[in-house]
Amino acid sequence: MNPTLFVSRQLVVDFKEKLSGILAHAPRKLDVLEFTPDLKLTPEQQANIEVTFYSRDIWQGTIKTRLSEAAQVYWPIVDSAPNLKWLQVVSAGSDQKPYQPSIKRGLRVTTSAGANAGPVGLTAVAGLLMLSRNFPHWLRAQQKREWAPQLGAASPLDLPGQSAVIVGMGHIGKVIARALHAMDVRTIGVRRNVAPAENFDEVVALSALDSLLPTCDWLILACPLSAETRGLIDERRFRLLPKHAGFVNMSRGEVIDEAALARVLASGHLRGAYLDVFTQEPLVPESPLWAMPNVIITPHNSSTGTGNYQRGVEIFLRNLEAYLRGDEKLENEVERD
Repeated sequence: MNPTLFVSRQLVVDFKEKLSGILAHAPRKLDVLEFTPDLKLTPEQQANIEVTFYSRDIWQGTIKTRLSEAAQVYWPIVDSAPNLKWLQVVSAGSDQKPYQPSIKRGLRVTTSAGANAGPVGLTAVAGLLMLSRNFPHWLRAQQKREWAPQLGAASPLDLPGQSAVIVGMGHIGKVIARALHAMDVRTIGVRRNVAPAENFDEVVALSALDSLLPTCDWLILACPLSAETRGLIDERRFRLLPKHAGFVNMSRGEVIDEAALARVLASGHLRGAYLDVFTQEPLVPESPLWAMPNVIITPHNSSTGTGNYQRGVEIFLRNLEAYLRGDEKLENEVERD
């Protein structure tokens, strides 16, 4: 029996022609083993799994604290496959708990970074624009059936000419920068590699963050969760921002001190925040963030989009071709220690 590619039956059906073409022209043989939630494997089948893709259809229904029913079947198979060499995952980041055993085993792990960058980035900009134009005021007035125009000194500040500090210049950060740059917002990127980048007026190292905060109008987080970014924005850094500044978090809840953000917002120090991610998800009902008039909340759902499934599979198929060719590096490959 040949080594196998372990993927969902749905993926095989949806991408049969492309997948069959790649496998037929590959330099070596890789059979397909289809995953279904009722699958029972023999020890030989388990041992033959070499490549697998944790695709969107298996992940669907997973939240931060609970795997979907399909994923609850999938991960024990993957974690006990003794000859697995490469795992691709549905998400853009590699910090999720189910991925860690594979990473610790030293497997090649690749992500689907970029598949949902458009929806996430544009949703971030939509949240920023809502705060910029003070939509929370109009929405509250609408709910109360009040005609409440914003006039004179209460008028929103013009967005062109403002500056945005974008922490993280991956796929999502680039989408955000491109959109804001088109609106004449000055964009400052923060990342390890301090090199010029399209749609960024300036790029600086993370060590320069404190010097940027007092003069920026928007702080946007689009970085992965890592040892370096965990707890990155604490109360001290929130208070370094000017009082009129807005905050957007598309990263992970653990990148900020959530309680500190609530305190800072309650004190009136910031104009508002758009939050898609939280330390505990779902966000607990007793969180003060729910009721704050200058906070916009989405349920870690900014990535939703009809094209995500196809874009994610296409990344996997490109990687599958490269893997079977024996390429040294795959797209979105997680660095191994």
